Amino acid sequence: MIGGPLNILHILYLMFLFGSLAFGLEALLLGLGGQLPVLYRRGRKRVLKMASLVGLAVVCSSIVTSAALGFGPLYFCAFVLVYMLLASGILNLLGAKLIKPSPLLPPSPTADVEIEQMLQKYGFKELIEKEKE
Repeated sequence: MIGGPLNILHILYLMFLFGSLAFGLEALLLGLGGQLPVLYRRGRKRVLKMASLVGLAVVCSSIVTSAALGFGPLYFCAFVLVYMLLASGILNLLGAKLIKPSPLLPPSPTADVEIEQMLQKYGFKELIEKEKE
């Protein structure tokens, strides 16, 4: 490849390397499903980094596998699909570690006071007295 002319397979490899972000996002969507927008809202840079790394891993492993086995471009594309599905399965297993639920905040004490005032205003003083007992 260095110093020699580029053949069609090398151009295909370059196209897939430049499009690896799309393959990473596809794997994230398949693996995390509806949780991806939640993760994206919490940190865009983190999601884009993760998608880039997953996409590069998918494409590079497909290049290495097809080159090591001496397969042609059609098998390279098939390996990209297989590795993308494998990556999405791994992301599905790791989904709970990637997306941590946000802690629930306890209700503020002012809300309780406001509810009591509203109940007193509408004549439900008995409910407040029963609740305090």
